[in-house]
Amino acid sequence: MACLDVLLIFCGILAAVMPAQGQTAQMFEWGFSGAQSESASLPSCRIFPIRADALTEPGVPPFYMMAFAVGGSPITSFIGTNESNLAWSVLHPVGTQLVLGVVDSKGNSGGIDAPLYNVTAGSNTQCNANPTVEPPFTITANVTDVLNTCEPWGLTIQGGTPPYNLTIAVMDSADVTNVTLGPKNTYTYINRVNAGAQIIASASDSNGLWATGSPFVRTQGSSNLDCTASDGTEASHSISAAEIGAIVAASVCALLVLSGIATLVILRRRRMQRPQRVEMGIDPFCEAMSTGDSQKSGDLAPIPPVGFPFPSSPEAGTGLTSMIENPSPLAVSVVASPVVRELPPPYPNLLLHEYTS
Repeated sequence: MACLDVLLIFCGILAAVMPAQGQTAQMFEWGFSGAQSESASLPSCRIFPIRADALTEPGVPPFYMMAFAVGGSPITSFIGTNESNLAWSVLHPVGTQLVLGVVDSKGNSGGIDAPLYNVTAGSNTQCNANPTVEPPFTITANVTDVLNTCEPWGLTIQGGTPPYNLTIAVMDSADVTNVTLGPKNTYTYINRVNAGAQIIASASDSNGLWATGSPFVRTQGSSNLDCTASDGTEASHSISAAEIGAIVAASVCALLVLSGIATLVILRRRRMQRPQRVEMGIDPFCEAMSTGDSQKSGDLAPIPPVGFPFPSSPEAGTGLTSMIENPSPLAVSVVASPVVRELPPPYPNLLLHEYTS
């Protein structure tokens, strides 16, 4: 089974390194504490208390606020390690619209908040940043206002250093969709979100830089989200490297596991069908019981090697003893005598019978 274990480990590694698409399931939820929980306005440079409450299990500290700026660049901020005593301050300039979400150190999502927040002027604006990237690193979309049900949303990334990671957040939802594009710089998202929702898309590169220009759309259309055409075929969209990678990884792992199982079955059958060798331990020096009165019962006398006659017994008898006492050509020709060939060690475990004439 060790061979099968190695194959499973390899499949795990292969699945980890291949491009992937997935959603980060919500394991905890977050929210503003105090008066800010009732307002969608965020005064600049003010510190806002935040809590993170466990749903299925607590988040893994530290925690980070992901502030997605509509048409701008996201900013990820450290907000603390104590889920009941977190704090965050707005860093985007006044007038920015923000989609907010909290994640833990493992990337587990605390959900995307429902309101579209607006940054307003606070007591000061010295903490505000206007992030820019040089050279330009941007993300654009073919639709920038209303996205209909099952309509393709084409996203294009320019600049930065691939591979790229695409983050798609739906407001008032539990999940954030992350797509690893690999060397590609385009992705087509098919809108399967209920009508009346709002979606923002952001991109980052292999250096951890966020692209500017995050597109933001509102959804409308049918409640039928299976996105099939009238002829029963699925709406056309490009297949990303993530989807291809997942298919390739699954296929390779399946073939490796099946090959390993088949090999183990064949080897086991061969082992069961192999004839069992019977090992006979035979002493190279054969001993026999003496019948003479001169030896006590239990004494052993060696049998002479081939070519030497057996010593005569003082008493005539029958069987082998009579043949030895009264040798005749006929008697000798039909009696087989055990013969031991003296060979240098190691001695072969084999007793030969030869007929003498």
